[in-house]
Amino acid sequence: MLLSRLLRGWPYQILLLPYLFAVVFPMIWLGYSSLKTNLELFTSAWALPQAPRWDNYVRAWSKAGISQYFLNSVLVTGFSLVFTLLLGAMIAYALARFSFPGSQLLYSLFVAGMFIPSFIGIIPLFFLMKDLGLLNTRQGLIAVYIATNLPFTIFVLHGFFRTLPSELADAAEVDGCSPIGAFFKVILPLARSGLVVVAIFDFMTIWNEYLYALVLISDAKLRTLPVGLANLYVLSRYNADWTEMLAGLVILMIPTLIVYIFFQNQFREGVTLGAQKG
Repeated sequence: MLLSRLLRGWPYQILLLPYLFAVVFPMIWLGYSSLKTNLELFTSAWALPQAPRWDNYVRAWSKAGISQYFLNSVLVTGFSLVFTLLLGAMIAYALARFSFPGSQLLYSLFVAGMFIPSFIGIIPLFFLMKDLGLLNTRQGLIAVYIATNLPFTIFVLHGFFRTLPSELADAAEVDGCSPIGAFFKVILPLARSGLVVVAIFDFMTIWNEYLYALVLISDAKLRTLPVGLANLYVLSRYNADWTEMLAGLVILMIPTLIVYIFFQNQFREGVTLGAQKG
C-alpha cells in the first residue's frame, strides 16, 4: 500500500526535488561550515571540515554574548506566544459563537490588521512606547508582539471555532460549567490542531522578528537573538571571525527545527483539517 502510494506520487516528488535541494542544502552547508576554521571556510568553502571545531560554538555562546541574546529571545517569545494564543483563542471564540452589535465589524478590523506592514507604524509606535514607559523593556516588546500577532491568530482560530457545534458548549453549561469553564474544558481541546498550527507560525514569526526588536530595544543586555546576530555580523567583518557568526546562525535555527520536528504531525493534521473545513 505504501509503495503504491509512493509510485503514484512520483511525478510530484520529482518536481519537488529542486525545491528540497534549495531549502535543505543551505542548512546542511551552514551546519558543517560552522565547524570549520576561517581558513578552511575561504579556501575550501564546499568541503567538509578536516576536524570539527566545536570551540566556534563556545566562542559564539560566551564571548559573542549569544547566551544572553538566546535567553532574551526565549523569554520574549515564550510570554508573547502564551498570551497571543490565550487572548487570540478567547477573542476568536467570542466572535465565532456569539453575535452582538459590531461583532462582524470587529472581526473585519482584526483581519484588516494582517495587511498593515509593520514598518508603517514603527515611528508612532516608538513614541507611544516611550510615553507609556515601555521603551527598552522586555514587557514593551512582548506587548508589541502580542498586538501584531493577534490578527493572524484570530483569523485562523475563528475558522476552527465556527466549525465546532455550539451544542457542545451548551451541553457543558447544562452540566454545570460556566461559559469560561466550557471554553477551557471542552472547546480548547477540540481546537488543538488549530492551536498547534497557529503556535508554530507565531513562534517562527516572533523568534525571527528583527525590526521591532531593533527599534524598541537599545540596551545590549536586552537584545534578542536576531538583533544580536546582526551586530555580530558587523563585528565579524572587522575581526574576520566568520565561523563564530555561522555558529550563532545555527543556534538561531535550532529551536525552529526542533519545534517543527516535534510538531510536524500536528502541523500537517491542522493544515489539512483547516483546508477541508474551508
